[in-house]
Amino acid sequence: MTLRRLLYVFVLVLLGSAWLPLASAQAATSGGSTPPLIAAWDGSANVWAKQGSLTAAWTEEYGPSTPYFAVASDPTNGPLIAVIDSSGNVWAKEGSLTAPWVEEFSGAESATGSVSVASDPTNGPLIAVIDTHGNVWAKEGSLTAPWVEEYSGASVAAGDVAVASDATNGPLIAVLEENDNVWAKEGSLTSPTWVEEYADAIAVAVASDPTNGPLIAVFDDSNGNVYAKEGSLTSPTWVEEYATAAPFLAVASDATNGPLIVVSDRNNDNLYAKEGSLTSAWVEEVASGTVYFAVASDPTNGPLVAEFDGSNVWAKEGSLTAAWTEERTIATPFLAVAG
Repeated sequence: MTLRRLLYVFVLVLLGSAWLPLASAQAATSGGSTPPLIAAWDGSANVWAKQGSLTAAWTEEYGPSTPYFAVASDPTNGPLIAVIDSSGNVWAKEGSLTAPWVEEFSGAESATGSVSVASDPTNGPLIAVIDTHGNVWAKEGSLTAPWVEEYSGASVAAGDVAVASDATNGPLIAVLEENDNVWAKEGSLTSPTWVEEYADAIAVAVASDPTNGPLIAVFDDSNGNVYAKEGSLTSPTWVEEYATAAPFLAVASDATNGPLIVVSDRNNDNLYAKEGSLTSAWVEEVASGTVYFAVASDPTNGPLVAEFDGSNVWAKEGSLTAAWTEERTIATPFLAVAG
């Protein structure tokens, strides 16, 4: 593991990750309308969530919990929330913010990104976890579905697994190995075919939609640039998206609005976003002060961006130039969105 990555992992322990679970938040919906879902950890070991509008009331979801959780949503199955408790157990609920919790997994690595979720109307919920031995497990279709061992040798320290799903292309799983290589598979949890996507990456984020296909973005360990590809796991063409970004990125995608990519500039902490194409122009979302962020996208409601400025969570929806809504005052930067 490179010195850069060791430093990155240390930052993740302090701040959380905007590219994996909350990342998760990377799940794209396909068809129908999904109201915005926002979740945050309050610093007192409790996870809170709201859905329906940016001004909806908050619901206390889980506590005591580690700050590692993930959310997704789709128009058919409703909200999906997964958390890792202080004992390394993974719990999940689906369909309603007040639904009962289901114990999913025992022995998960209690680290940022060790749980990632997605959901789509056809394939249902998708949950992936990294266990304490660095193995990746996934299940799909039901919270009580059996687990499938997907991969061994993932980076336990950074918890590098990201998932997405859409009704046409099925589940998408990406794993960042301990040696900084990114591998991905799509279409079936039992597919034996992993595609080597990128070498020498620190971070990976994924999304998918039925029109544009899989979207993968990485942060390059050697030069600090963000690269992305879309449409096929075997496409050799990476597009340089942003130079000198901070090693935090988040992506989403939907069939109407296309890919959404958000990065933080390492030089000034500004938050930038682009939508519609990998070659679209960047829009400055926040000028200085963004600590953490998460994104989602919906074909009806458009992009959803949330950010933590050091003390407050803010969100916007519908346009990259929309006004920000103050969501919650919290002491920690852990948040996730879906929609």
